[in-house]
Amino acid sequence: MADQNKTSAKVEFGNELLNPSELFEARTRSHKIPVRGQKDFIPTGADQQRDRLQQSLDEHWNLVSEERVERLGNLVKAVWIPSDMIVELQSPAGKFWQTMGFSAHGKQCLHPEEALYLMECGNLQVFYQDLPLSIQEGYERFLYSKTMSIQHYQVFGHLKRLGYVVNRFDPSSVPSQYERQLNLPQSRDRSGRLPKRKHSHSPTSRHTGTQEGPTSKRMEEEKDCNREEEDKNPDSLPDLSAPDIDEIQTASHVDPTTSTEGGQGRSWWSKEGSPEPDSELPGQPQSSPRWDFSSIPFPDLGSRRWLPSSLTSPDPCLLPGAVGSVGACDVAPWLQRLNLREVRMSRREWEREQDRDRYRRDIKQDREVRRCRNWAEYQELQERRIQRSRRDRPAHLWEGPVTPLHDPAQVTSTGELLDKISVIKSTRLLEGASSLKGSEEWRICFNIYQPDTVAEFKKSAPGKPYSRMCVCSFDGPVPDLWTLKLLAFQSGDVPVTYAVVDHGDISFYSFKDFQIPTDVSF
Repeated sequence: MADQNKTSAKVEFGNELLNPSELFEARTRSHKIPVRGQKDFIPTGADQQRDRLQQSLDEHWNLVSEERVERLGNLVKAVWIPSDMIVELQSPAGKFWQTMGFSAHGKQCLHPEEALYLMECGNLQVFYQDLPLSIQEGYERFLYSKTMSIQHYQVFGHLKRLGYVVNRFDPSSVPSQYERQLNLPQSRDRSGRLPKRKHSHSPTSRHTGTQEGPTSKRMEEEKDCNREEEDKNPDSLPDLSAPDIDEIQTASHVDPTTSTEGGQGRSWWSKEGSPEPDSELPGQPQSSPRWDFSSIPFPDLGSRRWLPSSLTSPDPCLLPGAVGSVGACDVAPWLQRLNLREVRMSRREWEREQDRDRYRRDIKQDREVRRCRNWAEYQELQERRIQRSRRDRPAHLWEGPVTPLHDPAQVTSTGELLDKISVIKSTRLLEGASSLKGSEEWRICFNIYQPDTVAEFKKSAPGKPYSRMCVCSFDGPVPDLWTLKLLAFQSGDVPVTYAVVDHGDISFYSFKDFQIPTDVSF
C-alpha cells in the first residue's frame, strides 16, 4: 500500500500494470529489513536518540507501505472458503506442494497459515468473492484466535524461513505406547482410509485351477472382479463372522473319537489333531471351570536328572466336553530341541553372580519349595511362612498404624535401603501421565522436520518428526509440571519444544529427562 501522504505520486492505486520506469524502480528497490539493537529503543530523553528512533520508524513504515510487484504468471490463483477455513487452489501448485497443502475431494487445498505465508512470499494470489485479497486482509481473515492466532503464525513463518518443514499436528497420527513397544504399523493413513487388502490365492483354488483348465481361469477372473467391487463397497459385504445355527448344531453332534482317520481318537498333544475351540450359542450358559490345584503336578521338562519319555493323560474333567479322552504326550521330540549344555561362566562372571545372590533369593535353591509336588502345597508353604514372619515381629512395632521403613529380616542391598529412607523420590517425566486429562489451554500445534529432509520429504509418509511445537505467549501463564507431563505423553517418543513469543521475538525451550548419578558406599 502506497504512502497516502505523498500527493505527488502518479501511480494509481489498484493499477496492476506498471510502466518500464516504475518496474525498474521496483526491481532495484532494497528489500532488507532495517535492524536495530535493543539498546537503541531504551528511552533516555535525548533529542539525538529521539531522531534515531523516528528514523527507524520511518524506515519500517516505508518498507511496509510499499507495493509488492510480482509477475502474474508466477502467481498461483486460489479462492478463500471461510465456511471450511481452507484455501482452494484454482491453478496447478508450484514447488511448495511438496511440503505444504493437502488434497480434499480431488482438489488441492491449503491451510490458512500456509496460504498467508505464500502470499507474503509472492507465490500465491487469493480471491474472495471475485476480488483479490491483500496481505493485510489475509491477516484479518485467515488468523483467528481459536484456530490460528497471530502468535502461532509468527512461529510458523519463522520456522519456514529457516527452512524447516512445518505441518499441523494430528493427535490420531501418534502411535500408542503399546504400538510403539510392539512396533506395530499404523492401521490408518493420514486421510483416515484403511490400507488396501492384499488378496492371496488359497491352495485349493490353485489345485482346482490345474484340473479344470480354462473354466477355472474364468471363475478366478470373476472372483477377482467381485473382490474389487467388494473393496470399493465395503458396506455391501455379507456378514461371514457368525455361522449358521444349523451348522453349529450339526457340528456339536459329531463324535470326537470318529473324526480322525482309522477310527482312532484325537491326540491332545499332536499338532495334526489339535482341537478347535467350541462355538457356543449366544444364549447358552457357560460353565465356569473347576480347578483342583492338589491334583495338578508341576511339569518338569527341562530337568537333566529325570527325563520322562511321556507325560500322562490329563484328567478328563479338566478338558472341554468335545475333546473327550486323549492319549499320553510323547515328549521325546520336544526334549531334543532343548539346549541341555551346561553354561560355563568365567571367574569374574561367577563372582558377580555370587555377589548378586547375596541379596536375591533363588526359588530353585529353596529346599522347602522343591519338596512341593503341586500348587496347593506351595500355597500352604507360603501361608506358613507369612504366619511365621508375623510371630517373629514385635507387636508394638508392626501391628500399630506407624511401622518401620525396613524389616531387618528382609535382606536388601544398600542402594535399595537408601531408596527406602530417601525423602524426595526420583521421578520420570512420563510417570503418571497416562491418567491426566486433556487441556484446552495447552496443546501441540505443529510437527517440525529438519531442513535436510526436504528433498526426500513425502506428505503421504512424513516419518518421525524432529520435534513437536507448543506455542505460548510471554505474557501468559508458565506451563507447570502437569502441562509438561500431559504434552510429553501426547507427543509420544518425540520431544516437545515450547515456542515463547514476546512481541515478535521468539524463544525456544525444551524439557528433557535426566537422572543425577548417586554414589553408594558399602
